[in-house]
Amino acid sequence: MIVTALLASVVLSGSTARDLRLGLYVDRKPTEREVRANFTAAKHEPAYGCYLGAYIDLDSTLTKGYDDSIGRTRRLPEEFEKIVGKVHASYYFYLGYGRPIPKDWVALLGMQEKIVHIALEPNRGIEYVLDDEYLTRLAKDMENTGAKIFLRFASEMNGAWVEYGKDPKVYREKFRLVSRVMKRHAPNVAMVWCPYTTPATTIDSYYPGDEYVDWVGVNMYSVTYFNQDRSMPARHVHPVDMLDKVYRKYSRKKPIMIGEYGTTHFSALENKSVTDFALRNLYGLYAALPRKYPRVKAINYFNGNNLELSHRMNNNYAITQSAKLLKAYRQLIDAPYFLSTSAAAQDLTEDGEGSSSDGLPISPFPLRNGDVVSGKIDLSAWCRTTDLSLMMKFRIDGRLLYEGHGKQHWYVTIGASRLTEGWHVFSVEAWSKNRKLATSSARVKVVH
Repeated sequence: MIVTALLASVVLSGSTARDLRLGLYVDRKPTEREVRANFTAAKHEPAYGCYLGAYIDLDSTLTKGYDDSIGRTRRLPEEFEKIVGKVHASYYFYLGYGRPIPKDWVALLGMQEKIVHIALEPNRGIEYVLDDEYLTRLAKDMENTGAKIFLRFASEMNGAWVEYGKDPKVYREKFRLVSRVMKRHAPNVAMVWCPYTTPATTIDSYYPGDEYVDWVGVNMYSVTYFNQDRSMPARHVHPVDMLDKVYRKYSRKKPIMIGEYGTTHFSALENKSVTDFALRNLYGLYAALPRKYPRVKAINYFNGNNLELSHRMNNNYAITQSAKLLKAYRQLIDAPYFLSTSAAAQDLTEDGEGSSSDGLPISPFPLRNGDVVSGKIDLSAWCRTTDLSLMMKFRIDGRLLYEGHGKQHWYVTIGASRLTEGWHVFSVEAWSKNRKLATSSARVKVVH
């Protein structure tokens, strides 16, 4: 995140508003300095923007399949992308350690300029991860596909629900081993280290070291109750709360990936639709990424319905199975900031070549004191809230410009020609019912 002393001022009203983090934003292209400030030059890292990714194999509404070389039926990305309205840059699947990769499927995705994301899980026991013929063959097969690959090895290791994370020291050794073999035989593979968001206190003890990790990830899900337990309510948890620990610790040196994210819109425990809960989470997270978390360079949505799994009938996360959620997802990912292919990302080299911001997507940046605006001025607001109906009042020099009711309407456009040239105060206010919670403002110069 780029920090400057000239950021817009924020005034909070009342103790309940302390954690809102209200911000006023304007759409523009990033400067070269801003791009470089959020670029680590990791393997497959886009210079700017965030890869769109998804898991779709558990979506029963998708009817077109591909039978791969290891006997699994894969859902086809083009059917999913037609429904959601945008091409995605990456798709992931799970692979048990000891199994061969579906080389034909990986190669097919690679030819479509998808980054293939493989969650490799040593569920039989981490002691079977050895520098042997299997691991060498796996690496060479990955290299021979020609695809760009994210290898998310043994993720969620900090969770009690997996066996391979019982001993952090052994885990670190095995991750380093896999990383070394991949670097030796598969230069197209980027290693992703990816804990679960909880328990947070043990996450750091599993970190293998910078030289073995290309990307740092975090898996996280928004549910109404943790562990399907009514004594553990979770509605109050905002998605960014689950992201913050990993982002603050690791984003300065590694690009961040949200390895898996899903928000339930039907809870089996409650046996009812919780669509409003899902909507506020989806808007809260995807709108936050370009505004608050520019070093999150990939997000992967778990588009699956667990209610159809006999061993895990807990939540329906599939956006394709909720008209309201689908509409919201389509709106959010339509932003140019969310990248559709790896080819859309610009490479920044250390010697400065390719450093121009030309071709990089327009996206929202904090509106700062002293900024100059002209032409079409696209303003937006974001704050950390679980209130889906929170209203934003946009003002110029104190005069009301627009009221946006609900997260999906926290934006407004105005032409600079409607304003006199010179200095103006742009502001946004967050309101809950008849109470003003916070204000963010900036004094900017309008030119024609």
